[in-house]
Amino acid sequence: MPVAYENIKNMLQRAAQMAETMLERLPVEKPTEANLMEQLDRARVEWQLAHRYFETATDPDLVDYAIYNLQAAERHYAYLLKQARQQS
Repeated sequence: MPVAYENIKNMLQRAAQMAETMLERLPVEKPTEANLMEQLDRARVEWQLAHRYFETATDPDLVDYAIYNLQAAERHYAYLLKQARQQS
């Protein structure tokens, strides 16, 4: 079990690094207000879904994934919320 846990942990860390690298390479464009509101709404729903998944995760190996997913969704929502406030 500890080996599987470490393997999953390493995979999640590599996935996070790859995602960060991919995001750094994406061109940054200012979203329009309507587009930003749609993104904000989608991000809120994704955050709620991540929270529900976290609440239902029972397998110890999946709890780490659920935490990672929840934190990522929360940060994405917070980022978009900050962008929306700056545009207002």
